[in-house]
Amino acid sequence: MTILLSFILGFFIAAVGIVAPGMLNMTIAKLSVSEDRKQALLFAFGAVLIVLVQSFVGVYFAKVLGANPNISENLKKFGTVIFILLTAFFIYNGFRAKKPKLDVAIKSKNNRFIYGITLSSLNMFAIPYYAFVSLTLASKDIFQFTLPNILIFSFAAALGTFFIFYLYAVLFKKVEHKVTFITNNINFLIAAITGLVAVSSLYKMLTA
Repeated sequence: MTILLSFILGFFIAAVGIVAPGMLNMTIAKLSVSEDRKQALLFAFGAVLIVLVQSFVGVYFAKVLGANPNISENLKKFGTVIFILLTAFFIYNGFRAKKPKLDVAIKSKNNRFIYGITLSSLNMFAIPYYAFVSLTLASKDIFQFTLPNILIFSFAAALGTFFIFYLYAVLFKKVEHKVTFITNNINFLIAAITGLVAVSSLYKMLTA
């Protein structure tokens, strides 16, 4: 059951973290529209390979920190602050969201797989994101830092990310005119999730 739960958590957490329109998503959308779906998915495979590494490093880093109670407690507090800020950020984005334009720069004739690896490597948010989330889940006894769980979680995170990328590659052209509505709702949905995590973490800290 813990293996299955690790898979579900990894998939869901990765999907939530990447679903809002961003540099990677919109690059995939533009490649799908301006070139073809094959090139977009090639880019996605490269990006997902990095996500697999980033999620593993983030969770393993959280495991190491979790072994030190003092560092772990401070990191949990810092993580709570991060989730509060993320909640405010997504609510703000939800109110001011405008239709994203496909104005991301595409380097012509570059290998799309390598291009995906390069752009995904620039995402400095991924490792701390997976570290904070996994540490929070572990503190609530929802996730265990065993090697099989970490590997399954990382693999599921890669699949969850690819699933969102695939939706962007396949569906963006069909729902382009509805992106404003989708973006607004996605931001508020993510804000609700991060807000619940923040409130739960605050409650646990205050009642400890």
